[in-house]
Amino acid sequence: MAAKWKGNYFDGKSAASQKVEIQHVSEGILIEFADGRMRVWRHYEFRLKQDRPQGPIRLEYGEFPPEIIEVEDPSFREGLKERHFKRPRYLSLWLALLAVLLIPSIIYWGIPGASGWFARFVPVSVEEQLGNYVVNELFPDRRICQADAGRKALDEMVMRLTTEESEYNFKVEVVDSDLVNAIAFPGGNILIFRGLLEKSPSADALAGVLAHEMQHILHRHGTENLLSQTALSGIFRLLSGEAGSLAKTLFDGVHILSILKYTRQLEEEADESALMLLIKSGVDPAAMIKMFQVLSKHSSPFPEAISTHPDMSSRLERLETLIQQEPEFKSRNVLTETSWESLQNICQS
Repeated sequence: MAAKWKGNYFDGKSAASQKVEIQHVSEGILIEFADGRMRVWRHYEFRLKQDRPQGPIRLEYGEFPPEIIEVEDPSFREGLKERHFKRPRYLSLWLALLAVLLIPSIIYWGIPGASGWFARFVPVSVEEQLGNYVVNELFPDRRICQADAGRKALDEMVMRLTTEESEYNFKVEVVDSDLVNAIAFPGGNILIFRGLLEKSPSADALAGVLAHEMQHILHRHGTENLLSQTALSGIFRLLSGEAGSLAKTLFDGVHILSILKYTRQLEEEADESALMLLIKSGVDPAAMIKMFQVLSKHSSPFPEAISTHPDMSSRLERLETLIQQEPEFKSRNVLTETSWESLQNICQS
């Protein structure tokens, strides 16, 4: 018959203890409770502690607060072979090594690249559902401006910038808010905030921002980011249960860097594609530069290295260089003065 030792069991939830009997088994230790219940703690699931040379042997199971068993008889320790406690240490070491060498590479390069590839196969109908859901989650109580003349002018601008081959039905809304911004969502949804209309120097300038947001949709940038963030969140949740605090800090740092780098790349792609769309549509691309100069006063104060958007000064320089490379062309105003005035007053009932 296998030897048994008496111990005191603490469930980690209260200070009360229970009498138990423990014996060594091949998997670890077998615990017999007074009420007849039995449990097995596997070798790699518990930790061996002994605060004083002559004090009780303490076994800890689980995270804080752990379950604890204290055994007074020092002979109990002789049955705990040292190899039982080497496995988790070696396992943690290999996990840490894997994390340092492999996981950051997957996060930084692999996931964004794979997300861009998978996004191309997401049906437009699915993107529309995603976009509608995200818009309503982020702005559930938004007030949409619907003055008839302003709405007609906005539709005219959208049609001017929409190409015949586009798969998307762009749904552009003006939201009654002081925000100086515009946001694109998967599937064709675009929100323009009243503050942006008020700060726009011309209809052509607003068209430059609208063309930029339309490119985010056409290039499926929003869908890419959703896929990327879903994959990243899954990896971090998986690793957080195995990695220590130092490794988790490393993962979080790489996670942030990957998002920032990825977003800047998408912004630059949208800038360049929007400029080409304006030229193709006969809209003066220089007005886009003027609009971005206005937006620079409302952009993030952080340097490019820690910002999700490219630094505005470098952004303007790149666009000016691209414009200079294009041959001369004739442009015409995207809206008449009367239509532009109506669009600016779209929030006035």
